[in-house]
Amino acid sequence: MITDGGEPLARAGDAPPGEGGAPQRGRTALNPLSIAGNLEYDRVLFFSDAVFAIAITLLVVDIRVPEIVVNAGHQLYESRSKILSFTISFLVIGLFWMGHHRLFRYITALDRPLIFLNLLFLGTIAFLPYPTALLFAGNTRAPAAPVFYAACVAAAGLVELAIWLYATHAKGLVPASVSPAFRRYELAQLLPTPIVFGLSIPVAFAAPGVAPFTWILLVPIGRLLPRVMRAKAPRGAGD
Repeated sequence: MITDGGEPLARAGDAPPGEGGAPQRGRTALNPLSIAGNLEYDRVLFFSDAVFAIAITLLVVDIRVPEIVVNAGHQLYESRSKILSFTISFLVIGLFWMGHHRLFRYITALDRPLIFLNLLFLGTIAFLPYPTALLFAGNTRAPAAPVFYAACVAAAGLVELAIWLYATHAKGLVPASVSPAFRRYELAQLLPTPIVFGLSIPVAFAAPGVAPFTWILLVPIGRLLPRVMRAKAPRGAGD
C-alpha cells in the first residue's frame, strides 16, 4: 500500500477508526482516497481515455465526402481547411492525452476535488471539436474563430495545470518519493500550452490569419522549458 510520511493512505470508502475502534464520520469519510490499483481509481482513468477517444473521433465528423464526386482533386482542395483544422486539433488533443497519461503515472490516489478537476478538464477536451469546426468554417479574416479556439485550448491547458498543482499540494495524492524538483519539471511540461495559446489571442485580434501559425511555437517552447527544468530534477526521478 502506498504510504505518505509513513502513514498508510485510506482506501476508497474506508474511514479511520475512532476511540474504541468505532469508525469516525467526518471530513475523511466524505472525501475518501481511491488508491491506484483500486476499481474506483481505474474507472476514472478508463473514463478519461474514453472521452479523449470520442473527442478525437468527433474531429473527423465535419469532413464529409460529397454524394457526387465529379473531381476528386477539386473536392480535396475544397476540404483543405477542414483537414488542416482536424490535423491541428488532433495534435492538440493528442498532446493533452499524453500529458494526462504522464501525470497519472505520479498521481497515485484520488480525492473528490481532484476527480472534479479531472471532469472539468475532460469537459474542455470534449468541447474542442466545436471550436475546431468553427476554426476554418467561416471567414478566415475574422478574429472570432481563432480567438475562441485559442481560448478553449488555453482553458484546457490551465485546468490540466490545476490538476497537477492540486495533486502536488494535497496530502497523499502524489508519493513523497516524487521530489520537489521533479514536480517543478512536470509543471514546466504543462506550461507551454496555456502560454502559447493564451498569447496567440491578441495576435488573432490583430491578424487572424497569422494566429494559427503562432501555435507552432508550442514545439520549441515545449521542448526548451522542460529541458531547463530537467537539470534541476534528480537523475532517474519519476522513472
